[in-house]
Amino acid sequence: MGLDAPRTFAAWLDGHRHQDANGFMYQYHSRSDAHSKELARLIWLDLLTQCPTMRLDHDAGIVRMEVNYRHTWSGTLKSKTIDMAIGTAGTGGGLREVRISCELKAVMTEHQKSQPRVFDELSSSYQIVHRADPEAIAAGVTVVNIAETFVSPLRQRPGGPLVVTRHRQPEVTRRMVQHLRGLRLRGAAGEDGFDAYCTLVVDCDNQARARLWTAPPAPQPGQSDHYASFVAQLCALYAERYA
Repeated sequence: MGLDAPRTFAAWLDGHRHQDANGFMYQYHSRSDAHSKELARLIWLDLLTQCPTMRLDHDAGIVRMEVNYRHTWSGTLKSKTIDMAIGTAGTGGGLREVRISCELKAVMTEHQKSQPRVFDELSSSYQIVHRADPEAIAAGVTVVNIAETFVSPLRQRPGGPLVVTRHRQPEVTRRMVQHLRGLRLRGAAGEDGFDAYCTLVVDCDNQARARLWTAPPAPQPGQSDHYASFVAQLCALYAERYA
């Protein structure tokens, strides 16, 4: 089976509708976690089809996936809410050990303004994980929007006209993708950085259209921040550390 998460996620986003308190309808809302939950579920399905070791552990009831999972690492007592956590099943629910911690981010508008915040949040995510457990696999995924227009839920006012933000595309997406390539990647346990990272690019105006964008400036096959490379790296590391 192929890698379905990016395209399936874009198709889900195309059909998703979120209504706010003012009655406005959107495909994406930054104050909802519906999109990150769906993306986590789809990545998990891809991992189960691509990673034989992980699939065997899952079928044996050894590991499972949790979303928005609050985890406290034993020994350090460091706590973190993990967007997508894969780990060993604990008694009475929850995870006993987190094997993969994946941070999920989205940059749908205000690309330039978002650069330092997203970069810092991603960097701090792997630092928290690895300081608590150097053997744990820290991963990250960022969805970047390449649409020329976007209707931001945070800019709308009750009874007012629809506010549409215009983006200098594809330049602002190119800069964001390139900026995120500055994230540190580690080559072995004990080093500092992500074990696996990728950027997905979508074309979403937040009203009527959402589709996966695969042409440049989206990462291309063979690049380390392409989704296929991301999945392959996670599978290899999981088999190496937990087989």
